[in-house]
Amino acid sequence: MPDSARYDAIVTGAGHNGLTTACYLAKAGLKVLVVEKNDWIGGAAVSRELHDGWIYSNCSYVCSLLRPEIVRDLDLPRHGLQVIPYEGGANFTPDGDYFAYYADHEALRREISRHSKRDVDAYERYSRLVLRQCRFIRPLLLRTPPDPASLHPRDLQELLYLIRRFHDLGEREMGETIR
Repeated sequence: MPDSARYDAIVTGAGHNGLTTACYLAKAGLKVLVVEKNDWIGGAAVSRELHDGWIYSNCSYVCSLLRPEIVRDLDLPRHGLQVIPYEGGANFTPDGDYFAYYADHEALRREISRHSKRDVDAYERYSRLVLRQCRFIRPLLLRTPPDPASLHPRDLQELLYLIRRFHDLGEREMGETIR
């Protein structure tokens, strides 16, 4: 029997998104195979030792974006999930200076100001825009996307919901959000 006949679903990639997908498929009663090209799993959500005790987090800050509904639904803490709050980081420059990132808004403002006073105002505008976009996007994250070619009432209702949400943004902000 070919491998494909033994599984209801094959998930390519054992990053946090692939693993989440596989868990939900398995919870729905499907037989799932997850394949990963690396010799480790977790994708961007992993911190790895790069050199003699120096642990590097490539993008594991993205775990802070993991929806609490998913954490609860999959009971991830029982399976070992431990999220360490992001406090900040730094980029270092060849001249010996650095740019520090802080989770604290005021500390980050001071750091931006240390490098460029005029960029503090731009950062504020950018922060407000991103916050508005997050408020728009957050409710959509756990919704099932509609089939745009379907005439099924559920799909039509979901399409209308999305159209209303985009319309309420206004033309300029809609363009910024889509971009």
